[in-house]
Amino acid sequence: MSRLHSETFPCPHCGAELEMGIVASINADRRPDLRQAVLDDSYQRGSCESCGKGFRLDPDLTYLDAARGQWLLVRPAEHLDEWPLTEALANQAFERAYGAQASPDARELGAGMQPRLAFGWAAFREKLLCGEHGMDDIALELTKLAVMRAVQDMPLADDMELRLTAATADELELTWGMSGGDLAVEKIAVPRALYDEIARDKGKGWAEARAELGAGVFVDVNRILVPADEEA
Repeated sequence: MSRLHSETFPCPHCGAELEMGIVASINADRRPDLRQAVLDDSYQRGSCESCGKGFRLDPDLTYLDAARGQWLLVRPAEHLDEWPLTEALANQAFERAYGAQASPDARELGAGMQPRLAFGWAAFREKLLCGEHGMDDIALELTKLAVMRAVQDMPLADDMELRLTAATADELELTWGMSGGDLAVEKIAVPRALYDEIARDKGKGWAEARAELGAGVFVDVNRILVPADEEA
């Protein structure tokens, strides 16, 4: 089931005390409206009654979509450099819920699920888009690497990330944006054929990067690009 609780916090703009229902877990099979709210970027947004400015609380939750075979642990984007430790926690959580430490019925359900770890709303939404469009997330991350190699004058910075923001049968929309924020800096249209070619290619061209990206539940190009703070 989806679990929500009420939380009080200061407005990030004026400091006024605010209250909002916060999600601790989403079961998309029972609450498809919550899944849709993540996809349309409306979830956990609000506006301050004192200053009138909008805000969005960081995600910190687990997500289950048995129909699409997805289980995710989602943490705030600011904790990205802690991914090795968080990945271990994600593994433990999945094992308790649907793996070796779970009940027989839960293990049966877990056998058809792909556990993943994501940091921030954009990364979370990207995983849902992969499930929506039947995309392999490892191949998607390799596609991003191909784009990064080919494009000149990329807006690279420590607080920038490249995310899938839309997909059709012919084209993928990749967007450079602020990590953990809503600011989109640049959109890139990528032929879906590039992704399809990479997804089919199991040869040596992408073997090393494919193995690194698929080494754990944190399947993200940041696994390669972001130095990990293993003592965080």
